[in-house]
Amino acid sequence: MFPKRQLIVRQNGEIKYIKASSRVQLSLVLLVASAFIWLSFSSLKYFSLNDEVSQGQNELHQSQASLKQLALEYQDKQSQLQQQLLQVQEQQELLQNVLDSLPAAISEAKQEALGQISDAVATDVNFISETTNKVDEPIWSVMKRSQADIVKLKQKQQFNFVQLEQKISKRKQVLEQAMTLVGVSSGAVLKQWSAATTLGQGGPLNQVLDQYIDIDNKDLINKLLSLTELEAALANIPAIFPAKEYYISSLFGIRKDPILNQPAMHKGIDMAGWIKTEIFAAADGTVRRAGRNGSYGRFIEIDHHNGFTTRFGHLHKIKVKKGQKVSKDDVIGLMGSSGRSTSTHLHYEVLFNNKQINPLSLIKALKNVL
Repeated sequence: MFPKRQLIVRQNGEIKYIKASSRVQLSLVLLVASAFIWLSFSSLKYFSLNDEVSQGQNELHQSQASLKQLALEYQDKQSQLQQQLLQVQEQQELLQNVLDSLPAAISEAKQEALGQISDAVATDVNFISETTNKVDEPIWSVMKRSQADIVKLKQKQQFNFVQLEQKISKRKQVLEQAMTLVGVSSGAVLKQWSAATTLGQGGPLNQVLDQYIDIDNKDLINKLLSLTELEAALANIPAIFPAKEYYISSLFGIRKDPILNQPAMHKGIDMAGWIKTEIFAAADGTVRRAGRNGSYGRFIEIDHHNGFTTRFGHLHKIKVKKGQKVSKDDVIGLMGSSGRSTSTHLHYEVLFNNKQINPLSLIKALKNVL
């Protein structure tokens, strides 16, 4: 296949002969074949690597897209957690405001227990807030645990709200039942109190945010407002006896008149005691009248600004003046026997909307309530 050959080369008028032996020809063919094979292999390798690079770039683009999507999901999840945490914090603030607004008459032990639960919830809220910002463990694990913790917190808060609503409703029911026993409508007392307290109020506006407050909790707030208004209206009710040393010498109602010995309506109670026994204001109020008043003798009338009025008759001495503001337990006079009286005593009347009611019934009904 490779016979010996001679190659004639002419250069500058000279002729040269180059001998090509079989071995040289074989070597040349093998060299060309090797070069061709190497070139083919290199081309195939190049195209293969180029495909791999293209595939790698595609995978990289896909990974970048997946990473971007994952980042968006993370941001969305983080935003949801922050929103839920903000809701829990708002609810916690509302719960604390409700606890701070509870009337003093509600059991302190119950309030203390609720306060402890509230503090525990507040601690959990702070813990979750810190946990959601941790980066030293898988973020999805942190988020999952935080989500579960927030659900538990909401359950605790809802338990607190239910307990508070029950306590508020029970307290209001007790007050209304007590007023029913007296024969006075709590609504009428509220109406009189509201009319007397429309002035003298103000302060910076600190609205209770309602963005995260559900309907049940709004009902709780309305019930709390209703209770606090009723508590305030009943705070100035004359529900104590206006003297410390006395005995009841005549009850409210029809009796035999001590002077005429004939049946007559007694619109108060008589509290007998020693001459000059101190007489106290039964509740805060303003002195409407102070001086002599016919058969009442030396007489005091106090307006308590909630529809209730108290009257004190047969005094030995008056220690207040018309228009003077008095507080509960302030000494307003001394027991005596002035006016239409048989001996030393205090004639004590309680009126609501200018109608006398039985002071004993009022004191008995509200003694352990207010």
